[in-house]
Amino acid sequence: MALLFDEDYRILEESGLEYEEDEAQRFLLIKNFPLTPGFYIHSGVTLELVEVLWIVPSDYNTSGGDMFWVHPALSRTDGKAIPNVFGFGGVDARQFKGKEYCRWSRHWDIATWKSKVDNIQKVLGRIEWALKYPDAKR
Repeated sequence: MALLFDEDYRILEESGLEYEEDEAQRFLLIKNFPLTPGFYIHSGVTLELVEVLWIVPSDYNTSGGDMFWVHPALSRTDGKAIPNVFGFGGVDARQFKGKEYCRWSRHWDIATWKSKVDNIQKVLGRIEWALKYPDAKR
C-alpha cells in the first residue's frame, strides 16, 4: 500500500528530488534535499544537500506532521545553536539502513494545514522553510 497519493508522487518526480519509502515504518526518505549554500556544516565540511526522513502520518492529508529527521547531523556555520534539534544519540533519533537521523521538531500551527487539500508540496515547503530559518517559529 502506498504511503502517499498519486498527486504526491507526481510532485516528487517533477521536483527532481530522489526518494525512497519504507512502508512498514511509514518512512519517506528524501536523499538530496537542498540546503541554503554556506549555512550548514557537518564535521567541518560545508553541506549543500542533506537526507531528510519524514514519517508519513497514518492520517496523512488530514494532518501534515510536525517533525522531520536529517542525516548527517547539521551544525550552523556561524556556530549558533539550532533550537529544537537533537543530535546523534539524541531524543527520538531514527535509524534507517544503517544511518542515524537526528530529529528537528517544529510543531506547525495546525491551522496552516488545509485538510484534504494540502499535499507533499506543503510538507516539502515546511521542511525547506525550517532549514532556511532554523531560529523562527511558525
